[in-house]
Amino acid sequence: MISFTPEAVEQWQREHPAPLAAGGHAVRISLVPGGCAGLKYVLEDVAGPGDGEPVFTQDGLVVTCAAGDLPRLDGLQVDYIDAMVGGGYRFENPNAGRSCGCGASFADPIA
Repeated sequence: MISFTPEAVEQWQREHPAPLAAGGHAVRISLVPGGCAGLKYVLEDVAGPGDGEPVFTQDGLVVTCAAGDLPRLDGLQVDYIDAMVGGGYRFENPNAGRSCGCGASFADPIA
């Protein structure tokens, strides 16, 4: 399961106020090579989950990811910190081999 804190849900909905499409909007969490530790998180607004993607719903927010990323993201909690310095989305991933200092990337625990 992937979860968002209430602060992260509120911020995402504030940043992406588009009206719901027939299938509803969703936030897709992807992993791409990069960052200080090897894999970085990417959040994107999508029209809805893709075929075969796992779906998690929380406080009206639909969250999805590629099925292949789920083993690396299962248990992930996304938070949002409102601060002038060091603010933004934060990721707590129990599967991370190690995380970078800013929390935006992690070492692949499966590789």
